[in-house]
Amino acid sequence: MVKNLEIKYTTTNEWIEILNLDPGECNVGITERIQEVYGDIVFIDLPELGEYEQGEIIGRIETSDGQNYYIYAPISGEVYETNTAIEDEVELLNHFPEGDGWICKFYMENPSEIAALLSLREYEAHEEDEVNEEEYLPETDFYENVEDY
Repeated sequence: MVKNLEIKYTTTNEWIEILNLDPGECNVGITERIQEVYGDIVFIDLPELGEYEQGEIIGRIETSDGQNYYIYAPISGEVYETNTAIEDEVELLNHFPEGDGWICKFYMENPSEIAALLSLREYEAHEEDEVNEEEYLPETDFYENVEDY
């Protein structure tokens, strides 16, 4: 059983904070570790309000060196609010990606999907493996794949 205020991680470097299992409220953002790897974020496309499947593209960030990276839905559900403050102050993502730099709020559709996510210890081990293998998330060719967004 998932406890309130539990934080889980994805292998695509998003975090999800379970606020309340009934009605399934969650905060979603990108991890501090991946923000350090990407460097300064200068722009974000926030998710549209609506339904998403686990693993579906919900947004995009652009870094100061012009690279674009997708943000993926850590669970299936409905985005019911976005953090519009980070559109005006993208620095929140650079300084507080796991706090005030949250990206959106979800109502989770299927709480059992949480079991497939990583604990902090598992996420850190995954990150260490990724760095050791020198394989990281590839840059997204956003304009070539715009139909996916």
